[in-house]
Amino acid sequence: MAAQTEGGVLRWFLSGRWQASISIAVLFSVAGLVPFLAAPLLLNCVALVALVTLQAGRKESFEVLLIAGVASALFTLNPWYGVAFALVAWLPGRLLGEGLRWDVQWGGVVWVVIGLSLLALALSLWAIPRGMGPAFWQAQMEHLLAPARKELSATQRQVLGDMTRLMPGILAAGMALLWTLAALLASRWRERFQGVPAPQRVFRDWVLPDRLIWLLIATLLGISLLHGDALWPVQNLAVLVGGLYLLQGLSFMHLWFASRGWPLFVLTAFYIGLILLSQLLLVIAVLGVVDRVFHLRQRLTGLRP
Repeated sequence: MAAQTEGGVLRWFLSGRWQASISIAVLFSVAGLVPFLAAPLLLNCVALVALVTLQAGRKESFEVLLIAGVASALFTLNPWYGVAFALVAWLPGRLLGEGLRWDVQWGGVVWVVIGLSLLALALSLWAIPRGMGPAFWQAQMEHLLAPARKELSATQRQVLGDMTRLMPGILAAGMALLWTLAALLASRWRERFQGVPAPQRVFRDWVLPDRLIWLLIATLLGISLLHGDALWPVQNLAVLVGGLYLLQGLSFMHLWFASRGWPLFVLTAFYIGLILLSQLLLVIAVLGVVDRVFHLRQRLTGLRP
């Protein structure tokens, strides 16, 4: 891997296949061994693989797969960690890197995130439960909540029971968010490595394809017309599609704040509000749908749709 003139830690990371591979393997192994750190560490693993693919090349990406996969298995003394690394960290990172190479904006990454999240949903609906359906996720939730079950009220248990049916969709939407953040990190890291002071790919330019609206319409029709076991996959698909349009709505909010020249702390306060008032997530998702249907961002920037 040829290093450039800027980058600090990134320069060291990209200076050789062994530095990159062992660094990623350590992060992935710790993510598997320390569950509460799994999400941020996995995010960094995926972003680093994408960075290698984007900056160093496809051949180096395959070398990282081999070295980091073997290293992960050795660090954890579990050969399945090597397989998990290939599927959970390397494959998404490689595809995101390809998406970043394909388009100077976000077009390629958007399609990669959509494809990966649909694959994650399919695995969560059918492959992981092995035909058990919602009962599998119900059992997993009961196992996780067993220590605190006595402290939960009947209403809280009912809410959690309803959410359990939607766990595949929630997981897939969460992974879509993680992959989006990983692409943003990889893009910015490459710019910093190359000495570019300001981000060139900014999240406010994130735009879902227009044709995705047909999947939303089909999902809403399915929820209205289907019943019984056939309804469960469609409900979870609706959660995932809602998560994708949530990203669209957040992108529009970034554009809106930028168009007014407001400082960063206002955007930070907005995200704090979303965390405290999670009901607003639905509002932002609807805003994302409205943005794509009525071309709000083109109106905001004064461009024709």
